[in-house]
Amino acid sequence: MLDCNTVPKRIIARLDIKNRRVVKGIMMEGVQDVGDPIKLCQKYFNQGADEIILLDTVASLYQRIELPEIISELVKDIFIPICAGGGINSCQSAESLFRAGADKICINTSAIENPRLLAELSKEFGAQSIVLQVDARFIKGEWRIFSNSGRDMSAIELPSWLGIAQEAGVGEILITSIEKDGTGRGPDYPLIEIVKKYATVPIIYGGGISNSKHICAVFKNKQINAISLASFLHIDNTNIINIKSDLKNMSIVVREEIEQ
Repeated sequence: MLDCNTVPKRIIARLDIKNRRVVKGIMMEGVQDVGDPIKLCQKYFNQGADEIILLDTVASLYQRIELPEIISELVKDIFIPICAGGGINSCQSAESLFRAGADKICINTSAIENPRLLAELSKEFGAQSIVLQVDARFIKGEWRIFSNSGRDMSAIELPSWLGIAQEAGVGEILITSIEKDGTGRGPDYPLIEIVKKYATVPIIYGGGISNSKHICAVFKNKQINAISLASFLHIDNTNIINIKSDLKNMSIVVREEIEQ
């Protein structure tokens, strides 16, 4: 069996998209236009990103799916896994993303509204292609999950939701700290600990990252398989090549860059 310490960690570029533009806010509130998704994805691919996550932040709110056109354009020149989410409320809507070229789908709002959808998606497309998006925040002594890109608080507590989703067959969890999102103030370690306690599938963590030391600290947790970076890449204009070099110097095993 492969030692967890030797499994390469993944650096994932996360692009939150609104009206076909990449945007970024702080604590999932307010948005700043940071660029064209096609150009940014190409940039991060060239720098050695291991995967790309595309999330339409208003798709569920407006009950629409606009990512297939973007994905179809991306896969012409980008040869790493693409995970896409936003507005998925059925196997049919998920299939539109897969047909466009997505390797995985990411689901949040519709799963909270209808947890049975997770099992349907897993059965239809395979657990390895279903990523549960979890936007969480600690409120009045409880870890609560939010839908609609952090806008709406649900009645479900995080530990319970992780159990439900994993039993339904999700293959991976993308956990984002609302409190830390876009702040650059460091990872949400209490959130990481609670997810580690209840998660049995690979975990992608995002929120608060502003330097390679933050990433290294998160990766010291064996259950964290990947980091999703947004503001750190878009706004701070950080180069993934440099991040991977830093991590190697910190004895973190990362995936080698793909030769273009």
